[in-house]
Amino acid sequence: MKLGNLFTSIKTESKPQTPLKKAETIAAPQSSPAQAQATDRVELSGNSMDVRKMKGILLNTPDVRLEKVQALQEQINNGAYQVDPYKVADKMLTALLSEQVPVI
Repeated sequence: MKLGNLFTSIKTESKPQTPLKKAETIAAPQSSPAQAQATDRVELSGNSMDVRKMKGILLNTPDVRLEKVQALQEQINNGAYQVDPYKVADKMLTALLSEQVPVI
């Protein structure tokens, strides 16, 4: 399954940068109790959470849809599989005009 245009639709410029997850704070050594406690923290943007969510979806999506492959094999074996030449020509011309590799 080809997912070439999946990431082109993400618009990262328009989303507000809000922290979604914070790491535990680690206290820095203090020289005196009167000083403010310095901490380290990590904030993940909404964009990074979107990418993580998409990665999870892609990892759970099978590369091959077995039921579709089996149905096509059955049609080929029975002689019922027909190729629509107009669809093939349309995809070839679309790919040629958009300078992309045809997806068949």
